[in-house]
Amino acid sequence: MKKIRKYISIIIFGGIFSILSTSCNDFLEREPLDGFTDQNYWSSEANVKAYAWRFYNLFMGYGKGTGTTAEYYFQSASASTSVLISDDLTSNTFLQYQPNASASNSNWSDLYEYIRRANIMLERLPNVPMDNAAREHWEGVARFFRAYYYFRLVQRFGDVPYYDSNVTDINNVQVVFLPRTNRNEVMDKVRTDINSAVTLLKEQPEAINTNVVNKYVGLALKSRICMYEGTYRKYHQLGNGTEYLQDAKSAANAIIISNRYSISSNYKAVYNSENLKGNSEILLYKEYLSGIAGNSIQAYTNTSTVVNGMTKAAIESYVCTDGLPISQSLQYQGDLNIADVLANRDERLIAAVDDEGVCFRGYPVASLSRARTSSTGYVVNLYYNPASPSITTTGQNFIDAPVFGYAEVLLNYAEACAELGSITQNNLDSTVNLLRTRAGITPLTYISDDNIQAGGVTINDPKRTGALENISGAVNSIIWEIRRERRAELMGWTEMRYYDLMRWKKGDYLDYTNNPDVALGIYVGVGATTEVTVNDDGYVYVYPGSNRVFDSNKHYLNSIPTGQRSLYNGEGIELTQNPGW
Repeated sequence: MKKIRKYISIIIFGGIFSILSTSCNDFLEREPLDGFTDQNYWSSEANVKAYAWRFYNLFMGYGKGTGTTAEYYFQSASASTSVLISDDLTSNTFLQYQPNASASNSNWSDLYEYIRRANIMLERLPNVPMDNAAREHWEGVARFFRAYYYFRLVQRFGDVPYYDSNVTDINNVQVVFLPRTNRNEVMDKVRTDINSAVTLLKEQPEAINTNVVNKYVGLALKSRICMYEGTYRKYHQLGNGTEYLQDAKSAANAIIISNRYSISSNYKAVYNSENLKGNSEILLYKEYLSGIAGNSIQAYTNTSTVVNGMTKAAIESYVCTDGLPISQSLQYQGDLNIADVLANRDERLIAAVDDEGVCFRGYPVASLSRARTSSTGYVVNLYYNPASPSITTTGQNFIDAPVFGYAEVLLNYAEACAELGSITQNNLDSTVNLLRTRAGITPLTYISDDNIQAGGVTINDPKRTGALENISGAVNSIIWEIRRERRAELMGWTEMRYYDLMRWKKGDYLDYTNNPDVALGIYVGVGATTEVTVNDDGYVYVYPGSNRVFDSNKHYLNSIPTGQRSLYNGEGIELTQNPGW
């Protein structure tokens, strides 16, 4: 039993040398043969730095190799990646939420492995020979990543077991198999960690490599965490989130007043650049290099494979150049063809969608180069860079992916101000209006929370108070417009969008019945073709006969893996399941 428990503990929590085995033999009792042990490894700052590099692996970016597990664009219905279902994109295959709890979830096991690594680093650092400034910085790095990993666990699973130290007494069942800690308590611990990290991290830890965690990246994560938690508590009625919103605002503001970052002139370059180093609005990015690490996002969006297409809902969310929604703007030309769709529109839409034409599953409405087809007819073009080599070869794309960007920081600041009921015109001018100016659209003018104007015209979007919004409750005009800006600016950042919907309690956006526009694509006209199925208004119905259901009683959280529950049950301890599962 002792060896079996040790084996289980290693699988659950991982380890410094990632020791894994398929059988319980005496290999588990031996020291590693590579010259390093836990006892002799912690002998220099260089070793600490090498150890910390692995923490960056869980920034998924555009994915790895030919894989589609990523933060951007890709979609999946598996238990571990259902967070990639989006109202902005419709997958090339129909996606439905799983009806039953899954046996395993890679996010559970992977995140706990990395949490254990962070705990080990925190415990070993006091004995590593280095100066105090260096030791403080590396403690900040470990606390940064521990905060990030627990944040991700809570986003997916809610209440989770909380380990703040390395589990060494593997025969002590009560220490190994901890019950789930209330998510609010976990997030309070996350807040403590990220606050400490911001205090400890250096502003510029390395002279050569600037693409590392530093104080400003710490502030960006703090802003992201606190923005999520403050609004999640508010809209899910889980307690007062005001302090988190204030922290989100102050963390974002600290980055803004540092004057280290600025919005660049080229929106698309943030998402299709072969090298994000030196981009003025990037705080941290996932780097891809030929022969070292590649992705497949360009290949999947530039070949004849049917790609995930932008939905009717996403297309219609962009405003016109006068800053008004399409239901209100006299500049809107309609959607009878792609030229009309893109005429007089937000330049971020023009960057996101190919203007050559539309093509649905081999039925061309207009001829497209590179033989591209889309699930909805709208072809995603955000990641296209004509200078990129091997653009149609999977695993051989090397555009860098943003991890933390200045645009998100500005949006967090504006949203926090609005949620706190204290936003001003100056706040808008220094955040949202910078982004709108780059996008070629008229800035917002703040009159009151429910009187937001563009070009002297009060914005009156009927969708803000429609039936969909009233399922969980409509928001005021300023919050609505900031959310619209966030959607447009971060379009294609699938995981970010999903968690925005979760924290706002807007999971109904993902439901085909409640929000039919997420199941629709381009306009082709009633009776125009027998190649595709259209609704009564002539819009492509992407998956006729299929209905994606979002169950608000269960789908705001993943299920707790039943395999983990069985491990607990084997020790006579209950690991509770999430509601509805």
